[in-house]
Order: sequence, then C-alpha cells, then structure tokens
Amino acid sequence: MPTAGRLAGAVIFGLFGWYIATLAVPFFPESRPPDFWFPSALLISIFIGWRICGTRAGRGYNAATGIGLTAGAAIAFCLVFALAFEQMIKNSMRLRYSGPTEAIIDTFNLMAEYAVQFYSVSLIVTVIVGGMICAWMTEFVGQRFP
Repeated sequence: MPTAGRLAGAVIFGLFGWYIATLAVPFFPESRPPDFWFPSALLISIFIGWRICGTRAGRGYNAATGIGLTAGAAIAFCLVFALAFEQMIKNSMRLRYSGPTEAIIDTFNLMAEYAVQFYSVSLIVTVIVGGMICAWMTEFVGQRFP
C-alpha cells in the first residue's frame, strides 16, 4: 500500500541515484557512460527507495542509519550488476561463450572488474553517507505522515 514514507523514499533515493550516476561518469572510458546508465540508475534507486527504505520508514533514526547503509549498498550492487549484465549480453551476441553457464559466471567476473574500475574513496563515502542521509530524510517524512 502506498504511504508517504514509500513515496518519499522513492523520490529521495531516485534523486540520490541520479547524483551517484553523475559522479560515476569520470570512471567510464573516455567519460562516456552507456546510454542506459542514467535511466537504469534512476529506476534502480527509485525501486530500492520504495521497497527497502520506504517500507521501513517510521522505525526511528537508529534503524534508518542501517537501512540507509543497506539501501546504498543495494544501489551500488545493482548498478554494477547492470553494467556487467549488459557487457555479458554484448559478449554473448559475439559468441564468446560456449554455454549459458559460462556467461553467468562471467557476469560475476565482470562485476569484480567494474568494482575495481569504480573504486574511489570519495565515491564509496558518498554512497555510504548519502544513503544514510536519504534514509534519515525518508524517516522524517515517514514519522510525520504515516
């Protein structure tokens, strides 16, 4: 059922996901992200804000801290997975895999490569601190408008 906390979580985390996507642009080769990068970051963040943070709004600010960490990690994981999955699809269209199992395994190898590519202390701190701040804002709305 839609609540103010869920709506606030979706909107706040959607904006946060867009911000993370813009911060990650310099980590792509030639600073050119794929075409799906910004829309997927927005949709993934909206979904995580609605499902993870918005459903748990109203439990207090201590709980919101942990929920924000979880949501930030989930956004980062899903974005890296989306990049790896897209690269795996490109590789499979070029017939680089001998079967579907090899393609699935390579998705996780590609995730590890992208995680190393996007490794930056400032980006990691932004995801952690931003996730907590967004969860606190969602908590504020969730407590005021149940």
